[in-house]
Amino acid sequence: MSQNKPSLRLGSVDYGAVPAGLNDFFRRFHEGDLLGHREFRGEGDDQWAPFVEIEGTPVRDLQIALREHGFYPHGDIDGIFGYRTLSSVRLFQEYVRNVENRMDIGTPDGIVGSRTHDHLERWRAEGKQADWLNVSATNPSPEHRYWIEILMQYREINLGHPISVVIDMVNNFFAPADTIKTADWEFKPEDIHLIGIRRHEWRGTKERQNDDVFVLLVNGLVFKFYGSTDPNPSPKRRPDEPYIVRGQHRYRFGWHKLRDPQRVYRAFRPEGPGVLICRDFDYDDALTDADFPGGLSAEPTINIHWGGRGISNWSAGCQVICGARYVNHLNKKVDCTAYAARNYTELPESTRGAYNVLLDILTVFAPSVSVLTGSRLYYTLLYERDFQLQASGGEALGAAGLAVLAGLGEAVLAQVKELVAVDNLVDRLIRDA
Repeated sequence: MSQNKPSLRLGSVDYGAVPAGLNDFFRRFHEGDLLGHREFRGEGDDQWAPFVEIEGTPVRDLQIALREHGFYPHGDIDGIFGYRTLSSVRLFQEYVRNVENRMDIGTPDGIVGSRTHDHLERWRAEGKQADWLNVSATNPSPEHRYWIEILMQYREINLGHPISVVIDMVNNFFAPADTIKTADWEFKPEDIHLIGIRRHEWRGTKERQNDDVFVLLVNGLVFKFYGSTDPNPSPKRRPDEPYIVRGQHRYRFGWHKLRDPQRVYRAFRPEGPGVLICRDFDYDDALTDADFPGGLSAEPTINIHWGGRGISNWSAGCQVICGARYVNHLNKKVDCTAYAARNYTELPESTRGAYNVLLDILTVFAPSVSVLTGSRLYYTLLYERDFQLQASGGEALGAAGLAVLAGLGEAVLAQVKELVAVDNLVDRLIRDA
């Protein structure tokens, strides 16, 4: 029973399983100033988790169980409770709490105590597996098919006639960058895609809100989040704040706040020299055509990271994900406010909430999470008004995406139409209707 099992957490390791070469081990996961650490980075201020050996093979047994249940498909069975195992445990806890509605498992914190042990034992006894094992990139959900079609149609529209001068500017930018030219946009279902839907970019304001939507496509599944694709002009480092441009960008596993050892945490960074940005050259605190003559530049610090619970917009140009709530793969809105930290000072007693879900899903389903050779995250930024663009057959982009699902029947089509409507997503995620 669980009372005879050790509590497991980040840094736990089976006896004798500590890697021989710690520098090489951590070089796969750490970068920058983190390379000097031979410990795992925890959640709180300046919190680090050293290796703690435990008798027997409890971590290895945990990893095997997580794999059998569908939460550790690509991780090594190595007896080391590292970042991948942490994400797998948190995702299992999230699933039990918010898919099975078993609140008794407690907060999804990545610590395997008695309650998590008990639920793992229950899953073993019942032969349970996560329901997402029923779908895949080759057998995706209808909603996943819709979003991939939207992306492909958007590419065709821009190949025929770029919808904005900024698309032309990207196509004619020949210095190194992680923003991809239109002809090279990749929308393979087997890849991991994050779609940002920017709203109200033209509206000048000193306080930009967390009023944008993010759609994650992974392994045939769809999850939705909210936050901001825009910089907040108020806490200016400089008056010409940067806006990442429309189109597709290459990201990788990495870290945010690398220069702040107290608060550095796992996030997603441009893969190489940086993504293309346009600055607010006319200082009206909005992104408009008047800014484009100022040109584009590659910026390596435009990360995808946590934005607190969502009370205020922290972005200085990064793409931020709020922790308050998300919509899961079953179209259930999940409220994380009971355990989502408002800011850094509430960590680790609280968690990063919905942002952890996004990070954990990507960590679990990505074939590799190395900062050096890890799996790529394709980030594509659209505008809300892009869904009204004329696509194939003279239909608007949104309708053209639905057309590919016509053969699935009216009931499925109606359901997907409701799930993907931006207004509905805004109501559920941002306005919390």
